[in-house]
Amino acid sequence: MKKTVRKEKCIITFARSWNSVVATRCLGKHGVEVITGDNLYVAASNFSFYSKGFFRYPDPDKDPAGFIDKLVKVCKKYQADDTDLVLMPLHTDSFIVAANRERFAGLAKIVLPERSKIDLIGNKATLAKFCNENSIHTPKTVVIDEGDDFAAIAEAFPYPAFLKISDSNASVGLHKVDNAEAAVNYLSQDVKKFNLTGSNLAILQQAVPGEDYCSTFLFEHGEIRALMTYHNILDYPRKSGMGALRETVDAAAMENIGARLLELVEWHGVAEIDFRWDGVNEPYLIEVNPRFWGGLGQSVESGVDYPYLLFRLAVDGHIDPVLPERSDVKTFNPCLMTMLLLQEFVESKDLKGELKDVFSSFKQDLKGNQLVALKNLTGNLPKALNPLTRLKAVGKLLKQNRGAVDELFKKRDPLPLLGLLYPLAVFVKNGKISRDMLVTGAGKSSDSEEQ
Repeated sequence: MKKTVRKEKCIITFARSWNSVVATRCLGKHGVEVITGDNLYVAASNFSFYSKGFFRYPDPDKDPAGFIDKLVKVCKKYQADDTDLVLMPLHTDSFIVAANRERFAGLAKIVLPERSKIDLIGNKATLAKFCNENSIHTPKTVVIDEGDDFAAIAEAFPYPAFLKISDSNASVGLHKVDNAEAAVNYLSQDVKKFNLTGSNLAILQQAVPGEDYCSTFLFEHGEIRALMTYHNILDYPRKSGMGALRETVDAAAMENIGARLLELVEWHGVAEIDFRWDGVNEPYLIEVNPRFWGGLGQSVESGVDYPYLLFRLAVDGHIDPVLPERSDVKTFNPCLMTMLLLQEFVESKDLKGELKDVFSSFKQDLKGNQLVALKNLTGNLPKALNPLTRLKAVGKLLKQNRGAVDELFKKRDPLPLLGLLYPLAVFVKNGKISRDMLVTGAGKSSDSEEQ
C-alpha cells in the first residue's frame, strides 16, 4: 500500500520584517507551504515567491485578544487531517502566543518556551538578578525599583554606563550616560513617558570594553540543538544600530555561557544572546532576545537553517544537533548599507558647519563688491562640499563589504524588496529614520524614539 505523503504548512507572523523574509525563503526552499501574516498588507514577505497566501491581523500590541482570535481563525482555515501545520511567530508577538498556547491545541504545532521563562530572561532586571545568582558574567548592574533613592544609587555608580528600561525592545529607553545627573534625568523622563511603576523599572549597567557579538541558539526542552555566533562589523546608525555588515565567528566562550543560561531555565525554542567581548578576557553577557533575531539571514547563510529546524522540531518532536557549516561567511543588509553609505557621505566632513561658514562669508562680502562676493562663493562652495573626501569615505565602506552575501535580494525572489523601500524613502526625505522602522521595515518615523 502506497504511503500517503503529508502536507507541510507554516504560518509566519510579522511579515514586514527582514527576518520574516529569511524565514519564508528558508521554509519554502525546504518544500514547506508558507502563509505570511502581518497587521499591514504591504509587508515584505507577502511579496515573496515562497509566500503561498497572506492575511492581515489586528495589531498585537494594541489588541492582543483580537490578534489571537485571528490566528486561531487562520489556523482553522489551513488545518487538515493530512497536513502538519506549524504556527511560527517571529517577533514579540511570540510572547502573546506563548501565553495563549492552549488556544492552538489540535490546530497548529508550536515550539515556544513558557511565558514565565520568556519573562524571566527577556526582562533586563530579572535577567541581571538571575545571572548574579548563578555566577554568570555580566557587567556591574543595579536594578531600580519605584521608591529607590536613585540619585544616591547613580552617584555611587561607575561611568560611563547604560540606563535601560527593563521590559523593552529595539533599544527603546536605552541611554548611554556619562554621569549621575544624566542618569537621573533620563530615568525621570522615561518614568513619565512609559508610565513606569512598581519593581524592576530599569537597570543601570556599567559600559564595558570590547565589541558586540550575537550568539544564537535552538533548544529542545533544555538541550541544545543548534548554535552559531556572528559579529556586527558595521551597523546603522553607527555604533548604536542594527548590523549592516556581519560575519560569522568561532566563539566557543560566548556560546558556552549562553548555553549554560538556557540550560538552567530549560529553554525550548530559539533565542539570541548579546555579548560584549574584548577578545582577551571573559565575555560579558549583556541581554537576551527570547525570539528570532535581526541577523537571521547571517545564521541561514552560515548553514544553520533555524526556521526549518524549528519547523522540524514542531512536527517531529525531536531533531539532531546541528553546527554551522562555515565560519567565514559575511552578509550585508542592502537597505541598512545604503542608509549607512548616505550617512557616511553626508557626515565625512562637517557639511552643515562648512556651508554655514561659506554663506556667512558670502553675506559679509555682499556688503562690498557683489562680483567679488559671487567669485568667492563659487570658489569656496566646492571646497566645503569636498566630494572627493566624501567619496573616499564611502569607498572605504564598500571595500569592507566586498565578498559579502546580500541577505535580502535574491534573483529568484526579488519582490520582497518592494516592501522594504519605505524606510529608505523616509531616510532620503528626512535624513533620519526611527529604530522601530529599522527593526520592522515599516512604520511611522515620527512616533518612535530616535537614538
